[in-house]
Amino acid sequence: MRRTALTLVLVAGLAGGPAAAEPPGTLRGFAKLPADSFGPGPSCGHALGTTPFHGRTPPFASQPIQGVSALAPSDTPGTYLALSDNGFGTLETSADYLLRIYTVRPRFKTQAGGEGTLEVRGALTLSDPHGHVPFPIVHAFCCAARPLTGADFDVESLQRAPDGTLWLGDEFGPFLLHADANGALLEPPIPLVDADGARLRSPQSPDLEEASAVRVMNALWSHARRCGGSRPVFSPAHVLLADGDPTTGAEHRQAPPPGSGLRPASSELFDVKSLQRAGYRVVPYTVNDAPRIKALLALGVDGIISDDPELLYRVVAEHDADGDGQGGDLLTADGSIDAARFDAQGHRGGRNLRPENTLPAMELALDALMTTLECDTVLTADGVPVLSHETYLPAQQFRRADGAPYTAADELLIRGLTLEQVQRTFVGDGLRRPRQTNDLAASPLAVAFAEAEGLPHPYAIPSLAQLFRFVRYYAEHEADPARAANARRVRFNVETKINPRSDRDDHGRVRRERGSGPEACAQALLRVAEAEGMLARLDVQSFDLRSLLAVQRGSATPGTILLVGDYPVPMDDGTNLQPEGGRTTPWLGGLRWPYRATLQDHPARVRSSGGFEGMALSPDGATLYPMLEQPLTGSSARELLVFSFDVATRRFTGVAARYPLDPRGKAIGSFQLIGPRRGLVLERDDSQGDLAGFKRLFEVELGAPGELLTKRPLLDLLDLRDPDGLAAGEEGDVGLGERFALPFVTIESVLYLSPTRVLIANDNNYPFSVGRHLGSDAPDDTELVELELPRALGE
Repeated sequence: MRRTALTLVLVAGLAGGPAAAEPPGTLRGFAKLPADSFGPGPSCGHALGTTPFHGRTPPFASQPIQGVSALAPSDTPGTYLALSDNGFGTLETSADYLLRIYTVRPRFKTQAGGEGTLEVRGALTLSDPHGHVPFPIVHAFCCAARPLTGADFDVESLQRAPDGTLWLGDEFGPFLLHADANGALLEPPIPLVDADGARLRSPQSPDLEEASAVRVMNALWSHARRCGGSRPVFSPAHVLLADGDPTTGAEHRQAPPPGSGLRPASSELFDVKSLQRAGYRVVPYTVNDAPRIKALLALGVDGIISDDPELLYRVVAEHDADGDGQGGDLLTADGSIDAARFDAQGHRGGRNLRPENTLPAMELALDALMTTLECDTVLTADGVPVLSHETYLPAQQFRRADGAPYTAADELLIRGLTLEQVQRTFVGDGLRRPRQTNDLAASPLAVAFAEAEGLPHPYAIPSLAQLFRFVRYYAEHEADPARAANARRVRFNVETKINPRSDRDDHGRVRRERGSGPEACAQALLRVAEAEGMLARLDVQSFDLRSLLAVQRGSATPGTILLVGDYPVPMDDGTNLQPEGGRTTPWLGGLRWPYRATLQDHPARVRSSGGFEGMALSPDGATLYPMLEQPLTGSSARELLVFSFDVATRRFTGVAARYPLDPRGKAIGSFQLIGPRRGLVLERDDSQGDLAGFKRLFEVELGAPGELLTKRPLLDLLDLRDPDGLAAGEEGDVGLGERFALPFVTIESVLYLSPTRVLIANDNNYPFSVGRHLGSDAPDDTELVELELPRALGE
């Protein structure tokens, strides 16, 4: 890898000790955009909830024009390109915030007068219309333009190339992004690599499984929102939750079977709190022992799917949610489980105690006061959804009603039989688990309903419509008032049993050819639920994301639930993360999943929010110099790396320099070159509203590559002068008057104007940051200031 001729060296040797206080700079132009400034676009901030932040209550009706993360010159004199922040602070909360670059014109208030306003003259939205982004983005399923959001990238730095195209630095990858003048990506994101060609990733990297669940859910949610539907639910195998115990799920992930070709991988994949911050309820499956149920309740899951409804109810009833030493916090007055606080689901009714997916199993779940009945469905030859986990009638559970032999070799596809043939030919009362019973005396309401419905046997495979009718029958005939009331509101979590893989099962059939397609399954479920008056109580779940998209297109009423597990071929059927045929998994509707690429094998060396905060461009436009915001994870040195990137070859060419943070500094906000060898760096702490904080502008100079650089103080942004009273404010504001300051937590943009003038802008982190308006507790405005330097650059 070739070496570049870049480092940053102190202009006047100050490496040995603290710098003397620099003379103050002077405010010569002031302009601001009020905090409550909005641009066109969809409502946003939904993941923030409805709690007010400094008097502003989300969600917001349109797109906030947030503070400036980077400035670049535009074609029109006196106007600038202003890169807006990535949204609401995190990947989890920013899926509905569009990434934009605004064209702004400051109407500075100066000694000669002026308005002191910041005029927004236009905007472009970053987008991926050509599909260059290989990983899931929020608008993957929604529109051809594929606009990008703050959950796709955290863009923090911007340079306009000589050819008019735009280069942006991202923190999630971190990546470099290259877009045309209208904001459309021109090529795939370019990941950061070190001098040895190894990837440097952040914890939010889309190339890690740990960071991918929220991205997939965002794509599903965006499609649901476009169709008028509700937020989907995330339902993972409980062994894949990040619970702090790496041995959980070891049999699935850490010890792949010999000959499988799979590498061991972490099972600590899905962070419950992260998914919940993004607005997604987390309901894991299938949990059948009390210690694990208790552990998951402590982890804060929103529900649990269990084969043992009676056990699940007992543990939930005893749970002390508020820590006062008393259980029962998740129950209502009549002893039912409060469905608004916790969703207790009977898996296939209650398959530990009754033959699964049968009316007696559903009766047991209702008796145990489950808030949701979970079941699986397959379509018959005449298009009727019936309850079955397998596409075949499994010989372990089903026998022929006429007594004729029926073995595994005889198993029939449900798709090849009509509803009448399935129900009159087979009885599903076989016992597959040690605690199961098929004693009809234990299921009196199922027996009575079967007779009233004309079913040949209470253990005949029920149709979905018959399940709906049975629950209504139960509510009408159950003597216990709490059980009857629960049955009148119980929800139905109905799974589509579709396997899109093209390999063959144990019967030699291609898996994807064994049943109906996602559209047919979705339409059948919706048709039956609507006909039975149960559409409002229906949720549809699937490992096959295509099914959920079809449900969302078909109706906005039902909820949708994405099931996620890792049950790979050859030991299982491939659900649902395993790739096939050299391509990504076929289960996720074309979305890429970084299968078994985890932090266990790919540690995140770049810190969260520690990516390309600053990025300089050489005067000839040939080299970009992206700079990390924070030191690498595990580094004992308080140093930030500056990388060099050759624009022509699209290659990172090594570490250009090492930037030493000031003892009070936490991060940098901006890095710009002002000539072939000299540059400017903004450095800050995390304070706001504190004039004793640390916000500095440093002058730096380029030299040989890779050296530890030193720097020369230029401006203390908390000790400036405003002799003309340009910055007006309100009572209680901080940093106004003769002594002027920029007391904001994040000051992220500096732009060179002349040897004695710079522009600086803050990122107001709307609606969170309050650095100026401490008296009123109002969110910060976006301020753009022109500062006169105390000395000419280079002197």
